[in-house]
Amino acid sequence: MRLDTIVVSLAVVAGIVALLGVPVRSWQYVTGRLRTRIPEHAVAQATFGAFSALFYALAMLAWFYALYAAYVDYACAINCGQRGAGSALALGLLGCAYALLEGFLLTARRRRRA
Repeated sequence: MRLDTIVVSLAVVAGIVALLGVPVRSWQYVTGRLRTRIPEHAVAQATFGAFSALFYALAMLAWFYALYAAYVDYACAINCGQRGAGSALALGLLGCAYALLEGFLLTARRRRRA
């Protein structure tokens, strides 16, 4: 198996996981459950406030695009050339956006040791 095939497969698998993960994380963000886990340091709070909106917007945009691409691919008639390729691409993009979101949350929620 080639390296590029492995990378694309991992992105698509991350996209499949993100189909459930993005709405769950968005719900946690909207209800404020994630902000309580951010350190009380002013820089940490400001960084979380600024970047969380950006990363959540990107993840939600990729999530909606993945659903739209799946709808377009599977609403197509028999004469479609590469049915499912658009959905795979959208899932890969969603997987990358979700990995970025989870990486941000992982670093934002870390605690400093005393």
